[in-house]
Amino acid sequence: MSNLSDDVTPATLTRRLGGFSAALFGLAYICPTSVISTFGILATGTGGGVASAYLIATTAILLTAISYARMAAYYPQAGSAYAYVLRTVNPSAAFLVGWILALDYFFVPMVICLFTAKAFEVVLPTVSYRVWVLVIACSTTFTNLLGIKIANRVNLTIMVAQLAVIAVLIVLCYLYLGVANPATVEGTLAPFVGIHTSFKMIIGGAAIAAYSFLGFDAVTTLSEETRAPTRNIPIATVFAAAASGAIYIVTSYLMARVHPSTNFKDVDNAGYEIVALVSGHGFLLIFVIVMIAFIASVMCAQAGSSRLLFAMGRDGALPKVFARLSLRFRTPDFNIALTGTVMLIGLLVDVDTAASCVNFGAFTAFASVNLCVIYDHFSVRRVLKGGAIKLLLAGAGASAAIWLLWSLQRTAVVVGLIWLTVGCAYLLVRTRRRAVSARLSESEFQ
Repeated sequence: MSNLSDDVTPATLTRRLGGFSAALFGLAYICPTSVISTFGILATGTGGGVASAYLIATTAILLTAISYARMAAYYPQAGSAYAYVLRTVNPSAAFLVGWILALDYFFVPMVICLFTAKAFEVVLPTVSYRVWVLVIACSTTFTNLLGIKIANRVNLTIMVAQLAVIAVLIVLCYLYLGVANPATVEGTLAPFVGIHTSFKMIIGGAAIAAYSFLGFDAVTTLSEETRAPTRNIPIATVFAAAASGAIYIVTSYLMARVHPSTNFKDVDNAGYEIVALVSGHGFLLIFVIVMIAFIASVMCAQAGSSRLLFAMGRDGALPKVFARLSLRFRTPDFNIALTGTVMLIGLLVDVDTAASCVNFGAFTAFASVNLCVIYDHFSVRRVLKGGAIKLLLAGAGASAAIWLLWSLQRTAVVVGLIWLTVGCAYLLVRTRRRAVSARLSESEFQ
């Protein structure tokens, strides 16, 4: 039976994970097999230069990952960007960053859930995607409620299968190229600098490719559940970003070599066309494993979201109910149930609308963490180590994050600004109430 944690026991999480598990959590959240789903959009948008788009996106994300690692090494707390701004700048700025980040963390599980449900509907058209939304939301919520250790075991099993699929796909593409598409200088370089590509197209594609990395920062939300967090969390954060980037670049390069044309029967499912081409009768098995991998990504996204809300509730930035922990499993059960409920909104909206709610929060958080590193360097307290190189990397990371924000579609910006306005109004009301309460207490004392 659960009770409000602040009434019974301190709101603390339990350290049960090692660095390897934390790294796999981030990798599962990112979901490397998503390169298959996004391949068609990137290939057509870049004129075939999909590998270059992923190379640039990987570089931009790694700069931000390094800043996250610096902050996590000194502030091993569950709140991610919110916690770093709180410790570096001030509570008001931290609340606004946390509020914007919540937009990302709230809706990412729903977006992945909806995306996965739609894919299942393609294979089993007689079963509505709404049924899959319900099944996925319930199963991931139940698993997360059992605790991070159980969720980690499920995640580890799925990640092994997911990485095996990627390895098999790479081998199949390589073998196919040796038989059906002999190497030429032009063909070898085409996924990077094809005759139909341009720098502008590749930069635009890189902005889209960066979306595939969303979630690497969720590793930092496990800081209070990971052993030796000041060492393991920074390593796991950078590893998740770097490993996924390497997978994206290699896999997209080979897929582009297999299918050098940008003409597809269905752009949204172009990656699966290529998988079917190189795998033959093994396609169904690969597809099923990819879908299971997406479910693991939903589970990790939900776990990360619940930890962010927990940190904000514990600090008083959100109502105390968000700091509630299950006495038996030591999990933020209210937050897990809440994010599971939000997933059910996928029954009513389409993928594009849901996705537009995510990117604004993610890229704002990326910029904030990089700016925290710069702010710390010039502050009086200055706790982070490093000199000019640290500033150069953080500045480049902040510039990349702002560029990603600038590249967002208008819908995403509008949704983000509306959400930010609501947060500002909430902060203003809360600040005034505290000021009134402080004045009343002072008058009573006098």
